[in-house]
Amino acid sequence: MRRFLFALVVLLFFGLAAMVAGLVWLTQPVIPRLAPALGEASQQPAAVEVAISPGASARAIGRVLKDHGVDVTPDGFARTARLLGLHDQLQAGVYGFPQGSSIWQVLTILSRGQELQESVTLLEGWTFSQILAALHNHPHIKKTLTGDAQAISIALAQEMRLPFASAEGWIFPDTYLFRRGQTDHDLLTRAVRLQKEMLEEAWNKRSSRNLLQSPEQALVLASIVERETQAPEDRARVSAVLQNRLRIGMRLQSDPTTIYGLGSAFDGNLRRNDLSHPSPYNTYRHKGLPPGPIASPGRLALLAALQPAETSALYFVAKGNGRSYFSHDLQQHNWAVNYYQRGIGQPPPVERSL
Repeated sequence: MRRFLFALVVLLFFGLAAMVAGLVWLTQPVIPRLAPALGEASQQPAAVEVAISPGASARAIGRVLKDHGVDVTPDGFARTARLLGLHDQLQAGVYGFPQGSSIWQVLTILSRGQELQESVTLLEGWTFSQILAALHNHPHIKKTLTGDAQAISIALAQEMRLPFASAEGWIFPDTYLFRRGQTDHDLLTRAVRLQKEMLEEAWNKRSSRNLLQSPEQALVLASIVERETQAPEDRARVSAVLQNRLRIGMRLQSDPTTIYGLGSAFDGNLRRNDLSHPSPYNTYRHKGLPPGPIASPGRLALLAALQPAETSALYFVAKGNGRSYFSHDLQQHNWAVNYYQRGIGQPPPVERSL
């Protein structure tokens, strides 16, 4: 009996020792930590980056890791993955492993598919051309869309069954997280779906003061509001001015729509002769809304388009400080233009709220 107990104790001791050794081995760094250079502050650890192909075996993944300087052997990595039951859960993708990572951390990242993420920010008021340029300038977005921006925009509108001839305005401005290697097409279609959701949300919250007859009209007006305003406080009032003009059949006379219609002919200065340009986006010549959006409006511009402020104002002019001055008649508007734009005369009267 004593011999049996002694053997059991020895067996348990060696089993525990093996377990401890295994745990130590699993948690030992296979990617070394690099000491910061003398005199430099500590920085975030750099990552070893690897791309794992679809269908790669654990042994093949071990070979890729070894080729990138990770302290593993292909066979050892495969045996460890199998021992932990993770050999058939390792996922393809682009991964980054921090300095000091252990084989356990490497396997955890691979089995959970925790790929490297990047981000791209698409700003409110950007045109489709600007958005496409931002995507194509990102080093980790795969470029699959070729040709000029207009052709790509038209093709995307057809693919996504948008109610306009192009995808202008249908890209929701936001910061998008994505896995390295994701395509420009994937990000654009994702942004279109999100803009549809935002437009539906805004349409469902429309107020009784709203004059617009469809979500599509709301998108067009919101794009003008986005380009006409800098201060969030002015969005609903600009929306009201535009809708007041539509209500009485007055031309919108919006500089941003006219500039959009000029396209590449616009040199940065809107001149008097530009106001007679025959573009359908020239709201100095044509009544009503332009035929489509002129940029991508954000959520707040969409809400403002459908929740106009309660005011009878028909004019507004930029003050030069990011805010706008709103007038109810042409005489007061001209007064404001002279003061704020030309530096002539005295300040106009205090604005009326309604």
